[in-house]
Formats: sequence, C-alpha cells, structure tokens
Amino acid sequence: MDLFLVPNNLLRTVFVSNNGVAHYRVRTTKEKSRQISRIQRPAECEEDSIVAEVEWKSWRAPTTIRCPLLGNIGERGFGMLAASFLYKCGTFSTSRYLIGDDGAEYRWKMIRGIGWVLMCCDTDEEIARYSHVLVEEGLFAGEKRTVLRVQPLCTIDIDLVVLSFVIMEKKRRDRDGDGSKLTPHDEDPQGEGCADGGEA
Repeated sequence: MDLFLVPNNLLRTVFVSNNGVAHYRVRTTKEKSRQISRIQRPAECEEDSIVAEVEWKSWRAPTTIRCPLLGNIGERGFGMLAASFLYKCGTFSTSRYLIGDDGAEYRWKMIRGIGWVLMCCDTDEEIARYSHVLVEEGLFAGEKRTVLRVQPLCTIDIDLVVLSFVIMEKKRRDRDGDGSKLTPHDEDPQGEGCADGGEA
C-alpha cells in the first residue's frame, strides 16, 4: 500500500492512498511548553480512532509515546519513552530497532539515495520504504511525491509502521532540516521578467 503525505509536513498531514482514501491523519497541538501530535485513523468513534499520541521532546522532558498497541494511551497514560520504543544497537548508528506486535524485531535504516527502509531483522525482508517517487497512476499521477510504501504481506501492525515512521522522519528533519531550501523555487513568481529566456 502506498501512503502519500498530503501535505509533506509530518506534524500536520494526512496519509492518503493512490485512490484518494485517507488512512491516517496527524494533527499537532501546542499546550504551554508541550507539543503533542495525535495520529488517528478512520473509526466509528474518537476513542477507537487513536493510533498514538507523541509528546515531542522539550527542554523539560524527552519524547514520550502513548499508544494502545503499547499498552498505554491518552493524557492519563504514562506513556513510553521514544528511545525505548525505537532503540539503538550501536552508539553511532542512525538505525533504530523496534519490537512489533508480532514479537519480531524490525530495523529502520536510512539508505542513501532511497530513504528510510524498515526491514525484519530475522529475514532481511523489506516491510516499508519512505522515498520520493514520480507517481505513474492514480490521484497523484505525474507528480513527484513523498510516499510511505508498506508491503502488503507484512506481519507487523501498520499502525506501528506509521507511528515509528513519523518519529524517525520527524527526528531526521529536526536534525537535518526539512529540505525546503533544496527544492526548486520560482524565482519570478509574478511572471514579469526574462519570459523569453533573455537576461534581465
């Protein structure tokens, strides 16, 4: 399943499939010094729609996750440290590991030229991949989009894939920047200069 980020802002985005169906939504609110992102999926009631809440790191506290799949939820739940949910195995490694709801160990790894790849540690099977692609068909045909591609036969709950991806990519963007300075810009937004290719 391909999940496109619309817009490409992890704190306020919707994960949309190629046929235009919204599968997940991320909304972020600020309360005093806390920034909390809520990841939701379509459901009958508000309580059933909550995938997770992520309280992002501040100068007071580390990033905390509250998630039903991890046994804690909501404002009253104690939560789990993101560093415990997505743990390192090496001091200088950018890879992070997690235990899925199926009991298997998974690894998010940044692969140069591709992006984030989630793999099962036991089988080296690719579970999900985040990258920039030129969409060939569907709602976004002909557009270059960021996509989280989840393999159809994965055994880990897709909610955990989305939750772990949001944390990994948010941390990467905080560290490296969001890439907005690397995207091409229209240098002449009014359309008044150099229209026929001549010099200004």
